[in-house]
This record gives sequence, C-alpha cells and structure tokens, in this order.
Amino acid sequence: MLNLIKCGIINIDLEDVADVLLCKTQEEITMSEITIPKINSRQKGLQIQFYTTIPTKYSETGKRHQITGVSEDEVKKKFRKEARRTITGQVDLEKHKNDTVAQVVEMFLEFAKGDLKKQTHSRYYRAYVNYVKDSSFGKIPARKIKKYHCDDFIRTLTNGTIVYSYVCQIKCIVSQAFDYACDREIMSWNFMRKVKINEDRCKEHEDKELGVWEDDEINTLQSGSMNCWNKCRKYRNSPALFILCGTGLRLGELLALKWSKVDFERRTIRIERTQTEYTDYDTNSKIYEESTPKNKTSRRTIVINDFTYKWLMEQKRRAKQAGIESEYVIPANSGRMVKESNITSTFKAFCNNVGVEYKPSHTCRRSYVTNCLDKGMKLALVSRNVGHKNKSTTLNTYYKCKNDYEDNLAIQNEIFKIYDFDFGGVQKELAFA
Repeated sequence: MLNLIKCGIINIDLEDVADVLLCKTQEEITMSEITIPKINSRQKGLQIQFYTTIPTKYSETGKRHQITGVSEDEVKKKFRKEARRTITGQVDLEKHKNDTVAQVVEMFLEFAKGDLKKQTHSRYYRAYVNYVKDSSFGKIPARKIKKYHCDDFIRTLTNGTIVYSYVCQIKCIVSQAFDYACDREIMSWNFMRKVKINEDRCKEHEDKELGVWEDDEINTLQSGSMNCWNKCRKYRNSPALFILCGTGLRLGELLALKWSKVDFERRTIRIERTQTEYTDYDTNSKIYEESTPKNKTSRRTIVINDFTYKWLMEQKRRAKQAGIESEYVIPANSGRMVKESNITSTFKAFCNNVGVEYKPSHTCRRSYVTNCLDKGMKLALVSRNVGHKNKSTTLNTYYKCKNDYEDNLAIQNEIFKIYDFDFGGVQKELAFA
C-alpha cells in the first residue's frame, strides 16, 4: 500500500494512510469473530476425511450440515467461504444453477424464518407444501421460468376451490421467493410480479352467521357456571367466557394473561402477550407458546368494569379451591398456560351442559363491541379497547345487531309517531294476527 502511494498510483493524504492500513470492512470484522467448531476425522475408504458441522446461522440452507475435506485447512476454507456467502447474502451460483422453483421457495422460507413470526412462517410453509412443492410449476428450473409459466400456475389456483385472498397469499410468497432469487442472481427476472389474478374464478367466501351472545343466553350461562362449580366442581375455567365478554380480549390474549398484568387497585389490565399456535415442520408437531400481540395497537391497557371484576375474582377463587397455584389467570390443571384447543373444548361442553347453543370464542369479542356501541360508547374508544388498527373494522366487522324485538319495535313506534293518523274507527273490524 505504501509503495503504491509513493509511486503515485494511489493518491491519498499521508495523514490518512494509518487509517487505511488499520481499516477493516464490517465483513472482515464479522468473519474474524466466527469460531469454527472442532474439526474431527474419520476413516473414509482408504483415506482420512476431516469434517465439522456448520451451524444454522452460517448455513446457506438454514439447516445444520457437515462440511468435509481432505485436510483441516480445506474444511476451514470451505467453512469460512459458506459463512461469508451467508452473511453477505451471496450464494454459490454453480451450486444453485439448476434449482427448481420449489427449491428456491424453500430456500427463501428458510432465509425468512428469523424475520417472520413463527405462526406466519408456519402458514407460509403450509401454503408452499400444499400448492408449490410437488406441483408441475414447482419442478421447473427457476432459471427457465417465463411469464406464461406463472400465468399457468395462478390459473390452476383460480379453479373455484380456493378463495381469492389465499390465492393472493400464495402468489405473494412465490413472488417474494423470486425477488430473493433475483437478488442472488439465481434468477434474472421475477415474472410473477406481472401476473393478474381473476377474482371471478376464485371460490366465493362462505357467508357465516357471525352473531353475538344474547342477554338471556349470558344470564343462563352465568347461573349454569356457578351451579356447575358449587355443586360438583365442574368447568373451573368457564369464567373465561364472561371475562372475554366483559373485556373484548382475543382468546389468545386472555390465555397468555398473567396476574401480574392485572391491577385490581387501579382497575386495569395490561395486554402485552398472546398465545400462538403453529406447526413446527422440522418436527411436524403443534407448538403452543407465548408471543407478541397481533400488532402494535394490540399492546394496550384496558379498564376492568364491575362485571369483569366479579368474574376475575371468581376465577381466582376457583383456582384456590382447586389447589392450583399459577401466574396465569386461566391456568391448566398443571398451573401452566392452557391450550386454546382445550379451553374451546371446555366452552363446548359447558354450553351443552347448561342447554345453550355453543358459539365460538370470538362471539364474546363481537358481543363486547355490540354492547358498548349500543349503550353509546364512542366508536374510537371501543376500537382502542379491542386493539383494532381501523375503526371501520370495529364497526363493519364486529358490530352485530341483537335480537331485541321489543326494543326495536318500541324505538320504531316512537320514531313514526309523528305520522299518527286517526282512521276514525273504520278499521275496527280488521284483526291483526
């Protein structure tokens, strides 16, 4: 470096020479901090083979695997080369030149594993397995993909069996994977970006009856809950249903709620965690664990009204009588966080026992929104309480009219009273059934 400067090949101030000589790129600093695991040896035929295991964070595939060589130096060289490519986002083009679409999508999903929520990654991976992995589209070499391949693939999805939103999600996953491949020069162009989805060819959303709990149903359930527990110690966690109705919490938020976040003195509940369920495809097992809430607005503090206060205290009383010590408000018998599928089974059995038709847990959330808006609470406040980003979601999706026939009739009679007309008794002979 100094000789080049003296010869005039490089023009640089002498006071900067020391900085140039001492400077290291961030990549060099990172590489110097990498510790290569112990290198072992084994007999492989007539030769000695050296090997070590590269960890997930330095692996191109996102999975642990072995690196082998005829000498320790060769293993170290291969290890550092792959780790450098992984850190800088480069790939071995020669190694990946024949990768199929399915391999590119799987590579992207491994890469994105640390950036996505586990339940989101699980949903993406399920879509990949169901619609890309073994499809004819998935078997095409990624370098040979043209727009008509992408058009044909999307056309196979819009055959009336998949809803439009899910087709959009599958397209988005593949498109992100192609962007990933283009950035690493595995592909030259992302043709999936130009593909249009014909919504008319997709399956129509099924119109589900999304109702609310009627007042008489809640009263019947409350009486049933107390009778079942006091008489035969059944349905210990049934108060969860009323806590949901009184707070508008999502079921996952309630199941992850700990007593430390419940302030009885200030009458507040702080929502910071939720229960998530996803499939770990490495072990093919269902995982239940705590996670961050759905979005930023889901992190919130809500007030404890009198109705909720009474059922929280009842929940605490039952846990004490059952001899269960737990940090969770709604605990399993072991004291750990109860699974959502288990509490759903409890709700179904409880409703059946007291003679009330079962409704999904989200019905409680809609009931909270409906009750609050019907009694005059401001929409903005209700929306904030339930953790919605947009007030339109609260009003258009969660508000449901109750079957209040008498109130409905009385209000309309009062409204149309201004048009009262005296028919002079000419209609007395008519009987209204």
